[in-house]
Amino acid sequence: MKIFYGFLILVTVAVLWMLPVTEAVYEFRTDIRSDAFDVTTAAGVTAANVTLHTAIYDSDIQTIAYSSDNTSDTPAYSDYDSNTRRLEVSGLNANDTRTLDIAYDVDALNASTAVSTFLDTLAWIWFILLAAFPAAAIAAIFLGRAG
Repeated sequence: MKIFYGFLILVTVAVLWMLPVTEAVYEFRTDIRSDAFDVTTAAGVTAANVTLHTAIYDSDIQTIAYSSDNTSDTPAYSDYDSNTRRLEVSGLNANDTRTLDIAYDVDALNASTAVSTFLDTLAWIWFILLAAFPAAAIAAIFLGRAG
């Protein structure tokens, strides 16, 4: 019976380990914001600065998605200043006008520091629980306290 209990513990921990806790916390903490900017570039200029309406969550530039109504453009990240929320977009067609749509992740919990602190530590709490559960369960089995 102890081997069966040990097997159940391993299966339970494996299933719990596969739960995407970190991704779930990130999805709960962020919202996607989309801003539209009318941008005109001068002759020989292929980049433009725009000021985002809200700061990018955790200054994570990997969450930025661009689209332009000008098919000659291939907008891409060039630089971001988190203090001023200024984003430099490169890859624009020179001497042209377009509307840039920029989507990015923003903090959905900007008013609640207590919840933010808890969510920041939730991944560590989850990891500690996953490490402690099998040790406590196996100890209970071999000390005769289980079942």
